[in-house]
Amino acid sequence: MPGSPRTSVSAEHFDKVYRSKPDPWGTLHKPYEQEKFADTAALLPAGRFRSALEIGCGVGALTRLLAPHCDQLLATDCSAAAVEQARQHCADLPHLTFGTLRVPGELDAKSLPAHLADPLDLIVMSEVGYYLSGPDLDVTAARIAALLRPGGHVLLAHWVHDEPGTTPATEAAAEIVTGHGVHKVFRDRADLRPIEGRTSHRHGNSYRLDLFQRVT
Repeated sequence: MPGSPRTSVSAEHFDKVYRSKPDPWGTLHKPYEQEKFADTAALLPAGRFRSALEIGCGVGALTRLLAPHCDQLLATDCSAAAVEQARQHCADLPHLTFGTLRVPGELDAKSLPAHLADPLDLIVMSEVGYYLSGPDLDVTAARIAALLRPGGHVLLAHWVHDEPGTTPATEAAAEIVTGHGVHKVFRDRADLRPIEGRTSHRHGNSYRLDLFQRVT
């Protein structure tokens, strides 16, 4: 477990992980991952999204499930190696584009492709937030909200590796951003309204899903 003060995990770390082992978390074949992604996509509101951004696409497992709901979808990851694997995995989906994106530093309108409508209808962030420092997570939440049109949605999915209501053993542990803590940062924002959320348990693991809507 990282100590205090905590810093965001670097893009270089993830690039090394993806280059050393394709699909390092088994997102394309593990039942837990497949069921979690299906559950995540099922939380999307009805209808189609004109423009969408996925943060943390990995090798594209969730990307394929988001694609049928979007006219345009930009799938991004901080790792160039992951993006290349995702591009290959989704090569049969021509309305998808892929690119590297570091959050929060590159999470703004000027860093997005010109063809992607601004503001966005949907932003999905899966298994990214707890790799960010507290300050970086706060900035990320603010920039995600700023990129959404009024009425647009943000969908979060994160593994729950902490127990809600427990007290950290040390002061340093209290500074660790956890799965529940990631979603609380978004829940506490006045410009995002919680729509639906749930904690699910599958194959000995737990994850949290939350859907928010941008308010004016």
